[in-house]
Amino acid sequence: MRTSTCGTVMLVCATILGPITIVFLAVSFATDYWLEFKVDPGYTRLSTDDARVSHTRHRGIFRECYPGNDTAFLLTAKDVVDNYCFNIDYEVPESSTITLSTEFMARIHLSRCFLAFYVVALVVFLLAFIFGLVVCCWRRSKWAYIAGLCAYIAAFATAAAIAFFHGAEYLERNKIEDTTEFYSKWTAGLQNATTRSYGWSYVLGWVGMILAALSATFYSVAGCYIGGERYDDKEYLDKRREYMETQMGPDYYYGRPYPQPAMIGPYVYDMETRRQLPAIGYGDPYVSWS
Repeated sequence: MRTSTCGTVMLVCATILGPITIVFLAVSFATDYWLEFKVDPGYTRLSTDDARVSHTRHRGIFRECYPGNDTAFLLTAKDVVDNYCFNIDYEVPESSTITLSTEFMARIHLSRCFLAFYVVALVVFLLAFIFGLVVCCWRRSKWAYIAGLCAYIAAFATAAAIAFFHGAEYLERNKIEDTTEFYSKWTAGLQNATTRSYGWSYVLGWVGMILAALSATFYSVAGCYIGGERYDDKEYLDKRREYMETQMGPDYYYGRPYPQPAMIGPYVYDMETRRQLPAIGYGDPYVSWS
């Protein structure tokens, strides 16, 4: 069967982008540099109650870590992981002494959606890459379309996850006043001494989303070209059948073209080069000549 150069190029590009996208999304998901908080070293801490928010730190999906050397509070803090990190809790606090605000609950739900959609994006794009490999083995347009659809879903899920992340961050920074860990309850001096920025894990998430969308586009375009290949071959075979019926006459027994005994041919054609190949006889009247 004749193959399309453009379809092959699109398929190769999508296959190359697949592992790169998976690595970017996985690294972004697993690392702790979505948000970075840098506190001025000259800031004077008033008490130990604000120790977790008054030190330089970086936060990811699962942990918040304190890489500095002036973190003596970690020696006596509870629930410390790997000596300098705290796990991020996605559960609703069970304490009955504190009345949780609507914004606080909304932040928890947005954070859960962020985590869930990012997991969906990883799983669905892995399926897209597997379907892309199937296209490489069995050149069928339907598998290319399925791979493109999965990649588009993964790109959308990644974008939605980042949107939920921004929603939770907005509530945390501007609306929630339940405890001292939130920005609205910080002192004016701490607010001025703290610089917040997005880290490289956040950037990798956006890059992974863009690469997933590009992969989806490449798979879809490859599917169009691969489907066109079969239409071209069908058109060629139809013209060949018409030629055989015109030149050799129809076979009324089988209802298909059949050469007369006095004629030589038809020859078998190479679909790639359109050149004649030697006819092969297996006893069938269509390929066996006397």
